[in-house]
Amino acid sequence: MNDTTDQQWGRRALILLGGILLFRLIYAWLYPFSLSGDEAYYWDWGRHPAWGYYSKPPMIGWIMALLRLLHADHGIGIRMASTLIGTGTLSLIYALTARLFSPRAGFWALCVMIATLANAALNICMTTDAPLSLFWCGALYCFWRLIETPTRRWSVWLILCIGLGALSKQMMLVFFPIALIALSLMPEKRQLLRRPILWISGLVPLLFLIPPFLWNAQHDWITFQHTAHHMESEPFSILKSLAQTGEFLATQLGLATPVIFVLLIVIFVLLVKRWNTLRSAERYLLLLSAPPLLLFLLLSFKQEINPNWPLVYYLPGTILMTGVCCERNGRLFSWLKRGVVVGAVLTVAFYSSLLILPATGMDITRVGPFRQISGWAEYGEAVARVQRQLPDPENTMLIVTGHRTSTAALAFYHPDRPTVYRWDSNPNLINNQYDIWPGPSGKKSSALLIAYRDDQVPADLAARFEHITALETLEIPPNTHKPKRYSLYYATGWKNDETK
Repeated sequence: MNDTTDQQWGRRALILLGGILLFRLIYAWLYPFSLSGDEAYYWDWGRHPAWGYYSKPPMIGWIMALLRLLHADHGIGIRMASTLIGTGTLSLIYALTARLFSPRAGFWALCVMIATLANAALNICMTTDAPLSLFWCGALYCFWRLIETPTRRWSVWLILCIGLGALSKQMMLVFFPIALIALSLMPEKRQLLRRPILWISGLVPLLFLIPPFLWNAQHDWITFQHTAHHMESEPFSILKSLAQTGEFLATQLGLATPVIFVLLIVIFVLLVKRWNTLRSAERYLLLLSAPPLLLFLLLSFKQEINPNWPLVYYLPGTILMTGVCCERNGRLFSWLKRGVVVGAVLTVAFYSSLLILPATGMDITRVGPFRQISGWAEYGEAVARVQRQLPDPENTMLIVTGHRTSTAALAFYHPDRPTVYRWDSNPNLINNQYDIWPGPSGKKSSALLIAYRDDQVPADLAARFEHITALETLEIPPNTHKPKRYSLYYATGWKNDETK
């Protein structure tokens, strides 16, 4: 392929990137739903910048803190930030695909990624997977450049990508070990294993984790405990194991879109059969995608696997699949194009449904995913309305019983964005970040208690006040099949200054 054609594909890729960025920024402005409970939870982390948090490294909290500093910590700003991070990820996918295969393959890799439901969702929701994907793709690119030209420049960039990725999500810690295995299986490249620059590039990023490590040491290693909890499994049951694996495969099929998912497996099988003839670039991408995805499949027999856990391994897999299909053309490339078309149709339907369904008046609480992102703004406004009717609203604490998302959503969507406390009747058990932060104290003697699902205030919380008066019950969203139910109480006479 000549330079002119390469430049044309490069321009097409740039136009595609610019177009999808513009579309997603406009979509973030029009998006009618609330933040998810997890997004509001991470936003509350941003109000308390730290070196660590209950379940994750600090990057997501820092991003939220930065948005708050920029006065962009509202629904539109948070979604636009996710879109900007996602566009950076797409740019790196194009850069690596164009380098390992061709600009034409890079263009089609963008098409594949943009036409997957996983990528569409990732560019709407601000979760830990957004920065992780960015730094994972950065590490993929920089590690390969270091293999090509082991210079200080690429070493520094690789250190930054791995280090910042490790501050984003624990999954980043396995990148360098897997990359080392891949390098050891590239005969013409493995001499780099004897170069100090490689080991410096992979080990120095561990220094980024010293502050989070110290934070965990001061908080009973809570992040380690939480991560270890994910590896626990229940007694083995063949039926349950088959159900878990079936659910895992179904979610992966949906997120990757059906044709692309099947085509990816076909490419993996094809390349494994031709292992001895594979180029180093193909081995690199294959080993950083197929074995980890297979491992998650096997783990699904043992325990439930969250659909997003294998996300980063689809990134090199997509690059590999697209590159191979573009090089071989013929039937493989035809199926790649069909996959993009099918994915595009599903993705357009996904985007459209999120805009159209709320306007139809349909009861969307009947659909689980929609229920999780519905009604939070009304919830915050309703609680604020009740609070304003109290005798001394400004000196009234807000205490929520129930799930952390109800606490976080109230903090985010309450017009005054006050401190909201979560009450747990077991003070010795830490279930989330609210159990780490200080609880309510006697600085304010009255409180508005919000009991999620329960009609009664927990006895240990009721015992901390002299008087409790039932106010009203909220059903959010109102007049729906499955609303979130909150019972509100006014409590006065906090009995002492002890912190929960």
